[in-house]
Amino acid sequence: MTTTLALAARLRALPDAELIAALHGRGYRRQGVSDFFDLAEALLDPDSLQRALAALDRVRLASLIVLSRPGGPRDAAQLARELAAEPATAEASEADADAALQAVAAALLAHPAEGGYTVYDAVTARLEAWDESGLPSPAELLATPAPPALAPVPDTERRFTDRLAAERAFEAVAAVSELLAELSREGARELQKGGLALPATKRLAATLAIDPATVPTVLSVAARAGLVAVADGMWLPTESAWAWQHSPTSDRWRALAAAWKAALPDDLRALLAGRSRAAWGESLRQHVAWLYPAAVETAEERVDAHTRDAEWLGITARQAPSGAGTALVEHDAEAAAEIVAGQFPAEVERVYLQHDLSVVSPGPLAPEVESRLRGMADLESRALASTFRFSGASLDRAITAGETAESIRSFLTEVSLTGIPQPLDYLIADATERHGRVRVRDAEGEGDGTGEGAGGVRSVVHSTDATLLRTIQVDQSLASLRLTRVADDALASRFPRDVVFWALSDARYPVVAEDAEGEPVALRRLRTARPSAPTGRDQDAELVARLRETDGGAGDDAGEHDAEQWLARQLDAAVRARQPVIVEVQMPDGRLVDYVLEPTGVGGGRLRGRDRAADIERTLPLSSVKGLRSVD
Repeated sequence: MTTTLALAARLRALPDAELIAALHGRGYRRQGVSDFFDLAEALLDPDSLQRALAALDRVRLASLIVLSRPGGPRDAAQLARELAAEPATAEASEADADAALQAVAAALLAHPAEGGYTVYDAVTARLEAWDESGLPSPAELLATPAPPALAPVPDTERRFTDRLAAERAFEAVAAVSELLAELSREGARELQKGGLALPATKRLAATLAIDPATVPTVLSVAARAGLVAVADGMWLPTESAWAWQHSPTSDRWRALAAAWKAALPDDLRALLAGRSRAAWGESLRQHVAWLYPAAVETAEERVDAHTRDAEWLGITARQAPSGAGTALVEHDAEAAAEIVAGQFPAEVERVYLQHDLSVVSPGPLAPEVESRLRGMADLESRALASTFRFSGASLDRAITAGETAESIRSFLTEVSLTGIPQPLDYLIADATERHGRVRVRDAEGEGDGTGEGAGGVRSVVHSTDATLLRTIQVDQSLASLRLTRVADDALASRFPRDVVFWALSDARYPVVAEDAEGEPVALRRLRTARPSAPTGRDQDAELVARLRETDGGAGDDAGEHDAEQWLARQLDAAVRARQPVIVEVQMPDGRLVDYVLEPTGVGGGRLRGRDRAADIERTLPLSSVKGLRSVD
């Protein structure tokens, strides 16, 4: 019998790190747990056991059933032989048996004993009660074989699958790139309860030209790859997003695919690797339903989430793995990216500049060219042949970021297949001439009495165009700046220069920032988020620390009082459970003798119990009892 007494002793003897790790994987009640016996009882509670058992696959469940059979503890070799005799686990190897033993032992469902492992009585009782809850009985768990796997996808279908998957992979990279560009421009608000705010979802869907229902998929793929994160309630690009955006398309896909694979749970990763050349789809869901008989819906939802992302990323197409998808699950993302690189269209570095101020790319642009072009033109449509358009506002944005008429013309001359059309050349000249008609600088150092402390003014907006200055002052979109006239050519604000500058820039005024000497300054507005580790309390670690403090420690370092308390708690549990135990007794001559007793009571400084071997009642002084352990 392996009961609460055995588990309590095991919990007490486990190193803290190992015990905390085991508790992390278990759901149990923490209320009322004041010692290791209470913890053992909480872990063997039917509700706690049900949650732990429901998360196990059929091989681990079958292992617990076999370990509960008469015949004593079993090691991996013995367990493998018995599993192989059952239809559900006929293909289980010794390695599978050993992995199952380690897993159920780490989950505190099986108990290490001399010669192997046994199962706690409460675990066996919980499994035997499954049929009453509509779950498979132990016999049914062992007797139901796995559904047959489908045949590999034929080569004729594989070629079609590869083409469709490559298209989706390319589109996925483009969508994530567009997401990063849009979040760099304006973050997306995350709700406190989780999920994007509806306005942000609609905005991103329109920008990415996708269905709003797909926005969470794009965001989750990017977040998994470490390209976006939440900072102060806003989704923003991370510091690594810039390097990713400037990488070749195949490398960008490799990063997304590698993150997808890394996020797979171990069991699902192995399952997909075993079906790397066969369709996933419904047959995979059927297999998962068989594999997790106590949590079918949860298991299917988990698989659906990962396979949905795989379909969007082009790892699969119509639920069949592509050549790159096969290489990914069988090997790694490097091998998959090599295949994808040959299927993606070649990148181009030259574009067509047209008289209507539009730009046509004859293919996917090289990242460096695209990044520079996006800084001075607005994207109109994105596909294999993307289109951009120049405008006064887009050129003003580029000049604000540090471009000049000369640098813009030089870049366009280098990448254009048609030269620079005259309308565009005029627009560049006009934009650079207009730029700087509005200037903003810090109030400190102003000679007009508007420095900090004079009414709390922190920045001043200058312009020689009185009409434009009046327009800015009455512009309702700038009302929050609280701009007030302080001179014929100046408006003052209580906000810092950078805040005022970006507000004017977003309102599309030709603004330039200046330093204290009146020299132009190129400002950068690049908000990034840093992925942060969870900072919540580790309640399991706190519980273990409290139990150690209360217990006083295990082993020779424990004080005499702590040892007496531990022995009394063991005896009390054994008496209540009528559980046979091995009592270690010190004889008058100093010898230690073991008695196998079924305790019946403790009182008056004595332990009473029935000695089954001698078939007599024994009464032992508690002062002579030096130890107690369960009979396994």
